[in-house]
Amino acid sequence: MGKDYAQFCGLAKASSLLGERWSLLILRDLSVRPCRFKDLLEGLPGIPTSVLTTRLRDLQAAGVVTRVAGDQPGGGVHYALTQHGEALAPVLDALGRWGAATMVAPEPDEVTTDASLAVALRAAFQPGVTSSAATYAVRAGTATAWATTTQDSVIVGAGAPEVPPDLTIHCGPELRALLAGTLTPTAALTSGAARIEGPPELFDRFARAFRVPFIETGGSHE
Repeated sequence: MGKDYAQFCGLAKASSLLGERWSLLILRDLSVRPCRFKDLLEGLPGIPTSVLTTRLRDLQAAGVVTRVAGDQPGGGVHYALTQHGEALAPVLDALGRWGAATMVAPEPDEVTTDASLAVALRAAFQPGVTSSAATYAVRAGTATAWATTTQDSVIVGAGAPEVPPDLTIHCGPELRALLAGTLTPTAALTSGAARIEGPPELFDRFARAFRVPFIETGGSHE
């Protein structure tokens, strides 16, 4: 458990647990779906096994994460968010939007994972922008995620959707500019920054429904 700040304050208590290195990213991945220990290791490149073990132990002790049996026979033990942990999803999304506002392109050593892409889509969704339901599969570099939208809600998942999507988007780092609105769907297709499988009008709808604008901070985006 992180250092206690000796304050009777909700933010201090949250910070002592969530401020530990890797904790937020573990919760990010578990907010998408329950994971085996091996899944978490693979989805968090660079995390030491001992650190993952310690963080999961602390998150369980705090009532945020629990161990559950896998859905499939022989599926082993999975880690999942408790109801208390699931309440963190809007917080994770808000932090993700805040952090992404100054992101333009990944550094050479930065990766996008299936879970991080799924959470990025969840955080970017704008309720009320579109009235039609649709399922989108997004492939950004080596990462794949999907999002099913209605007028007011979105459900996301890591990897490929179980049902055929209405639109599949193939894109690279330019996806960030598309979500920011600085790259239009037409320009993305014309330049080759993106290609799609499905109706172009759905690509336009996707770009309207998922949006995280850039902000100026007085420094460089690079």
